[in-house]
Amino acid sequence: MPQQEKIYRDLEFRGVANNTNNIVGNINPDKKYVSYDFTELALDTTENYTQNIDTTSAIALASGGVTLTTAVTDNKVCTQAHGGIWWYPAKNPVTEMRFQLDVVTTVAIFSGFSDAVTEGAGTMPFALSVATLTDTCSNGAGFLFDTDQTADYWNCVNTKAGTQAFTQLASTYVPAANTDIVLRTVLDSDGNANFYYNGQHVHYKASAVTANVPYVPFFGIKNMSAAAHVATLKYVRCWQDM
Repeated sequence: MPQQEKIYRDLEFRGVANNTNNIVGNINPDKKYVSYDFTELALDTTENYTQNIDTTSAIALASGGVTLTTAVTDNKVCTQAHGGIWWYPAKNPVTEMRFQLDVVTTVAIFSGFSDAVTEGAGTMPFALSVATLTDTCSNGAGFLFDTDQTADYWNCVNTKAGTQAFTQLASTYVPAANTDIVLRTVLDSDGNANFYYNGQHVHYKASAVTANVPYVPFFGIKNMSAAAHVATLKYVRCWQDM
């Protein structure tokens, strides 16, 4: 009888096993795990979520997740941080977010870790204009899509004590409207970052963030036109060591 099973891809239940109790014993992961699935009656903005809603932007529970809808004015944002700022590189934290965009023009999206729980009017943790990256957080890492950039592809971005860097992914990494995207950002105890796009490892950044600073899972959308834009965030999942 094997004492340990190593699974390299999927553990899948089929047939009868998919329609009845299929695990005997107590599941006891050696990880801290939090999942925000947005199935509650109301969003608790005191204990669970920190939101920045510019003017007439809005965040609301909806079918399949939570919608972040920007105001119809240019440069308005809608952002949400999840939980407390308790995710430390020393514990190898991971955040994964699944979402859709209604359009992929005149919009910016950030998904990842930030050391700032909230942002000011018109700002997200990172922004790209032509070929210049700016930040409003002091430390952070994640994915940024910004149509103010010369080429509209996803970027892996980071800032360490205010020193920014980004790597633009290939032209195959472009969001499609009304299509699920899954983005995972992984930090380690040295402050290095790994980035996964729809399950595929796409980038590694050494010394991406300050290692002794806590972070929060952060998601945001920014309008770049006079029309409202909507992101439907389906889940936010987080792991770290005990």
